[in-house]
Amino acid sequence: MNDAKFYFANLGADVVRCISALQSGNIARYEDSLARARKTLASLRAAKRPEAYEEGLLLLSGLEYAREDDQLESFQSNVNALTASFSPLV
Repeated sequence: MNDAKFYFANLGADVVRCISALQSGNIARYEDSLARARKTLASLRAAKRPEAYEEGLLLLSGLEYAREDDQLESFQSNVNALTASFSPLV
């Protein structure tokens, strides 16, 4: 698996952790997961695949929109489906 795929899949996992924290009302865990997601995004950028980095930015933007619109459950389902395609087990 190349670096961009690895980091994008990890970014998806970070976003799902953010969603889980928000759904449980744990803001400290959300902020920690969001910080981890931003670090993963930086690693994705360093992988020199600008299209993957742009998709990562969109993923984090989508998280904020889903949070504001109370659509976290639907967004989580979509993130899970997207990142599953990067798993070697699927």
